Amino acid sequence: MNISIFDHWLTEEEAEDSSITSYSIARSSGQLHEYMDGEKKFLKLYRSLSRQGVICNRPGPLRRIDIADEELNQVFINSLREERLMDVFFVSCKVRALGRYDRTDLLIIEDAAFLSDLKEEIASAGLFVLYSDNAYNYT
Repeated sequence: MNISIFDHWLTEEEAEDSSITSYSIARSSGQLHEYMDGEKKFLKLYRSLSRQGVICNRPGPLRRIDIADEELNQVFINSLREERLMDVFFVSCKVRALGRYDRTDLLIIEDAAFLSDLKEEIASAGLFVLYSDNAYNYT
């Protein structure tokens, strides 16, 4: 499932017009404060999902991080800012998160029993689940 600060998939025009689709664009357009509001939402979600540890595949080396410390926080921030995209597995909810572009990350859930709780955490963080017309709607 794709999650984003945006409540819908941006059209090409919307993406081009947005000053917060990436950290570098926000910085150069003087919209860093608005960008940071969205980054904080992702960090809130990822810290919450980290409560029982994270297996970090990318950036390497492959390792387990048991607490949400500065190292893990930097993995999240670097990915959100599109510097080094992450590939992490949240042990508590059995969810793999792949850092992507344009303020949208991909979550792959291993156990559907966690889906409802995960969607609540996503909404609680102020993020949105994005659906496509030809994809299964997880409602």
